[in-house]
Amino acid sequence: MKALVFNGPEDIRYESFNDPTIRNARNLIIKVQRCSICGSDLHMYHGGRIGPLDYSQPMERFCTGHETIGEVMEVGSGVHRHKIGDRILLAPGAACGTCRRCLSGQMNLCEGYRHGPGHGAPYGISPMLNGGHAEYIEVVNADLSATAIPDGISDEQAILLTDALATGYHGVKMSNVGPGDTVAVIGQGPVGRMAAEAAVAVGASTVFAIDPQESRRNQALTFGAIPMHPDEAESTILEVTKGLGVDSVIEAVGAGPTLMQAVTLARHGGRLSILGVLQNDTSMPLHVAQMKNLIVHMGIAGVVDTWQELIPLIQNNRIKGEGTFTHSFDLADGAEAFRMFNNREDGVVKVVMTP
Repeated sequence: MKALVFNGPEDIRYESFNDPTIRNARNLIIKVQRCSICGSDLHMYHGGRIGPLDYSQPMERFCTGHETIGEVMEVGSGVHRHKIGDRILLAPGAACGTCRRCLSGQMNLCEGYRHGPGHGAPYGISPMLNGGHAEYIEVVNADLSATAIPDGISDEQAILLTDALATGYHGVKMSNVGPGDTVAVIGQGPVGRMAAEAAVAVGASTVFAIDPQESRRNQALTFGAIPMHPDEAESTILEVTKGLGVDSVIEAVGAGPTLMQAVTLARHGGRLSILGVLQNDTSMPLHVAQMKNLIVHMGIAGVVDTWQELIPLIQNNRIKGEGTFTHSFDLADGAEAFRMFNNREDGVVKVVMTP
């Protein structure tokens, strides 16, 4: 098959790769119909880090990508919820599938890590689990980690459910956003943009969408949030909230300056959810967070356990995701898609690729 293959920093190539096979009875194989690039993929692209993985060091080639939808082509004997011909969307990673966390839908908290590497691994960030920027992908523990694309869900919305929307909604849930709350979302890339729309959908009275790029922050106007440049955020938000700060801050960048701003914008006793993937040298003013009695949550989203709440919100038009996908590519042009997305050219927010 053909796939986008990581050959080193800024070296993503469309080239031949081995076809996937079913390695466990609980797995299946799909023909990929649509896929996308996640902001976290750019840490890999830059030669940075994701958790223990250091992409500046040589490693075996692997297929990239963890935002994937497609048609079931082959099923293992232990798969019961999916059949050949079904169209499904995937969680962004795999886990052991048997521990209590996996069985409750919290595959991001898989307890299988005790038995060695590979458990809880995302697709497409290392040779442990090849990704979905490919013509075909093996889906691990498919009954738990994939679901049929429901009626009323477009292909683009289905892709958002594989990560960006689920992660943004995770931030909303973890910062306990509720009716009448004031919220600031820092970063209006795909995850931050979806977090802002989800905060509006659950009833927040005021949502500030903060980003230095005008085209990104102005998307907030389409779903009822307030666009704001980072340079004016502190003074404006403190003025609007009479000096208190907002009830919840969702940080979707993962950099020192944005973490500082997040702590500054939160009210005393407020909530902060950190969604940006942090690098080893990322700093955060914990002493300020402590003095403000902030409730701070950080972690990787439990994508599967968001679907039961998010799918009805989409079907009832509470969340639309319109305008999130700004560019379309053939998978064969995936290297250019990575380059454009990395450089934020031509107003790009998110790309969709078709094999």
